[in-house]
Amino acid sequence: MEKEQRALAEQVEIRKSEDKPTTITGYAVKWGQLSSPLGWGDFQEQFQRGAFTKALAENRDNIYAAWNHDPANILGRAPNTLKIEEDEIGLRYEITPPSWAQKYVESIERGDVRGSSFIFSPVEQSWDESNPDMAIRTITNANLFEVSPVTTPAYPTSSVGVRSAEAVYKEFRQKQDEPRFNELKQKQRQRELDLLGRE
Repeated sequence: MEKEQRALAEQVEIRKSEDKPTTITGYAVKWGQLSSPLGWGDFQEQFQRGAFTKALAENRDNIYAAWNHDPANILGRAPNTLKIEEDEIGLRYEITPPSWAQKYVESIERGDVRGSSFIFSPVEQSWDESNPDMAIRTITNANLFEVSPVTTPAYPTSSVGVRSAEAVYKEFRQKQDEPRFNELKQKQRQRELDLLGRE
């Protein structure tokens, strides 16, 4: 599966105390929270609680946090300077940023940075088309690569190497329509064989 990028417009927070280092905290995902319509308004998306359990158990050391997804500005890496956990609300992260990132800490404190973004690839998913006007995609298991505080969260966002939501829906529709197409193709072939048998 290719990587996808999403963002959550939830406030990122700075936590400070005299005896502990400054941290950046936020939620990359909130369970069961439907996104705004994605693609061209084709579908909405949500994550089921526990969607990242396997990824956190098997691949935690490869997950990192970056400023606005910029790999030149790594804020932390799990498990030492980036803590990621699933709780009853969603996928929560806590970054202990390096000293040079003080300017970013200040931007968050001022409210200039307004959300979180994450990069993932789905492993298991389901689609609900009971509402003909809006399909719902539920991610039940996913790989996680990155979480990032971002200046302008938009759900969805896209970047180089990241699939657009439009492509996700197009792939789903093709898979749904393939059996129907194969059935029509088989019927057409049978008609051709029947005609040949009559000649």
